[in-house]
Amino acid sequence: MRILYLAHRVPFPANKGERIRALRLIRHLAQRHEVWCACFRDDPTERRAEELETIVHRLGVVDLPRRGALLRAAKSALTGATLTEGFYSHPAMTTLVNAWMNQTRFDAVVAFSSSTAGLALSVPAARRILDLCDIDSAKWREYADRSAWPASAVYAMEARRLAVKELSWIDAFDVSVVACRRELEAISDAPLRRKARIVRNGVDLPSEIGETSGASGPPVIIFVGDLSYRPNVEGLTWFIEHCWPGIVTRSPHAELHVVGRSPTRRIARLAGTHGVRVFADVPDVAPFLRTAHVSIAPIHVARGVQNKVLEALAWAKPVVMTSAVSRGLDAGLSEPWITADDAGAFIDGVTRLLADADLRRAIGGAARSFARLEYAWGPQLAAFERLVTGERTVARPARLRSAATSELSGTFTSGE
Repeated sequence: MRILYLAHRVPFPANKGERIRALRLIRHLAQRHEVWCACFRDDPTERRAEELETIVHRLGVVDLPRRGALLRAAKSALTGATLTEGFYSHPAMTTLVNAWMNQTRFDAVVAFSSSTAGLALSVPAARRILDLCDIDSAKWREYADRSAWPASAVYAMEARRLAVKELSWIDAFDVSVVACRRELEAISDAPLRRKARIVRNGVDLPSEIGETSGASGPPVIIFVGDLSYRPNVEGLTWFIEHCWPGIVTRSPHAELHVVGRSPTRRIARLAGTHGVRVFADVPDVAPFLRTAHVSIAPIHVARGVQNKVLEALAWAKPVVMTSAVSRGLDAGLSEPWITADDAGAFIDGVTRLLADADLRRAIGGAARSFARLEYAWGPQLAAFERLVTGERTVARPARLRSAATSELSGTFTSGE
């Protein structure tokens, strides 16, 4: 099949949850299909996606300067449409996709997230798949509930408008995909909900989790995540302000290692707190996970599946997380982690784990088994491919590329 894959961000490098999912899906589809990928680049400092260029048949990247995107979003809102539609309605992307449609015919189009849904519907493909991952309108609703006016009013408006658009897109696509049961239940229309399917994120289990965890040095609590993402910043700040003093009172030598990319000034300032260390933009989080005693996910606004938590589970780390995070993991009654929503419960959960190595090993071992059984990539990727192909049998084609294709692959289109 010839597949057009539309993404709202370059799915490379795989350093964020959405990029991890998109890159794994693209890599899997490209093994047996001809994948053309068009995506936006919102950070001009990011390097070119060399690995992605070797995977897909054709790659087109459109720069998305923030100022112009915000202006389009505002204009869109004034016309009664969503901020999301305006933000990503870059004419250069439309031009790129139209040029490709003039060159070839696509058998299927995959829209990654609601941001590319409108453009995908303009493609005359036999199969249209919308990978929503999360129901974004629900996220905007949570933002509205936790924000002050006037931001709350803007977020509430986007939640209402986007909820209507999401239902119309689910109706228009052949199939829509979400990452967990909670997101499926967030689709308000029951008949349309039956058109959606769950394809989870996956996680790779490290072959050796190491024996050094807890063997020497101070007890270490770890937080891993994008340190510029609002829910992460707010959750981590809440934890340090309301939970950390109680933890160090009971465990005076404990350290909190904050590991992630692009820390805001607010996060950087937290490094001055007793026992808190910030490790920014590290090339690999594995060494930090290997030596940590406990992982935390104090996120109160969380949609879908948190990849940072999946990684901790795969490393057999006991995790203390909010119910907002836990609900995305579809564990049912058996939860191999500790759920805590208030400061007292978080303090108790973390300090119990720090004080009891046997409890850490028991919960960590159950967490790794859960990740292995429920979040292996293989079944999820195969399920997604079946949705793209419409259940038809697929064969592995020879991946021969013409000189002309090689020349055009990796083209970057920019400008306002």
